[in-house]
Amino acid sequence: MKIIKLITVFVFFSAFLNAQTIKKEDYPISQCNKQTYTQEDLKEYKSLIEIGEIQGYNCVGLYYMRAKDYDKAKEYFNKGKEKGSIESYAQLGSLYSNFLNDKDEAINYYTYAAKKGHGKSAHNLGVIYDKKFVYDKALKWYEKSFKEGDTYSLLAMGTIYLKQNNLEKAIKIFEKVGELGKSDGYYNLGILYRKNKKIKDLEKAKIYFEKCLDLGNAICAGGMGTVYEDLEDYENAIKWYTKGFELGSKESVTRLGLIYVEKLKDYETAIKWYKKGFEELNCVDCLTNLGSLYANNGNYNKALIWYEKSSELGSLKATYNLGLIYQDYIKNKDESIKWYKKAYDMGYLKAIYRLKELGVSYE
Repeated sequence: MKIIKLITVFVFFSAFLNAQTIKKEDYPISQCNKQTYTQEDLKEYKSLIEIGEIQGYNCVGLYYMRAKDYDKAKEYFNKGKEKGSIESYAQLGSLYSNFLNDKDEAINYYTYAAKKGHGKSAHNLGVIYDKKFVYDKALKWYEKSFKEGDTYSLLAMGTIYLKQNNLEKAIKIFEKVGELGKSDGYYNLGILYRKNKKIKDLEKAKIYFEKCLDLGNAICAGGMGTVYEDLEDYENAIKWYTKGFELGSKESVTRLGLIYVEKLKDYETAIKWYKKGFEELNCVDCLTNLGSLYANNGNYNKALIWYEKSSELGSLKATYNLGLIYQDYIKNKDESIKWYKKAYDMGYLKAIYRLKELGVSYE
């Protein structure tokens, strides 16, 4: 009898252990989606796998994907897929779409995940079909993503209707986005009523920019500024751009500088705002515009100083403009080639034409 009891206890304990290692997907994927990782992160993610958390496979896969070890990433995503992780299908879609340049394979994985209720996969399918101009399929997947709770997909649907020149549907969609508490819907309506010739109505544009601002979007103060600028009411435009700056909008402070340069010809005040924008909001475009202000006024030495600072902070335009100044004004071919190459490497593809002008093959 004692032996039977011991066996019974052992069987019960084994069942208990198995219950503790049931495959689960409770760990939030956002916890392991980082720009940079450490070896400690990798250990932590592998420990998740050891305790039966299948999200661990996706975390390890993301680690290797960020490290550009795509074979390893695929290996772990496939392991997660085999364990039944829907997130693994989504991550395989991302791997094939963004890194392995195989959109067809990406569509297969995203479609499986989307049909299982993975909203982000549905949105990503919408993006792929949107870029292929297959708008009926894009709308279908954006709508599914929206039903899974992604308001941004609703916004993307509105953008497709704009591409199709279906203003009525676009307006309804953007209204709905705004009513759901997302300021981008009202912002897009402000832009539409300000710019679209068929429905241009600056008073309506003001109303929507104000609604957008009420939802806390600082960029909409700048939107109000553009309306007053269109009306040539520069005093009110400056008031709204200043408000946007105070709320942290980089776009507003660049517009402030431009209004003083282009409309009021007050270069000193423009310089003040560009410097203030960089110092207080880290506005890199302000440095680029500052370089352009000096370049347009023939002060190339000062232009180079500000363009170089902006280039160091990642501005493609500033990097390209350095090449232009060295080529067209300072006549330093070697320096112009250096900056054009850097601009091209940073993704400013127009630089290749300038390099060809200079007799340089760089593709």
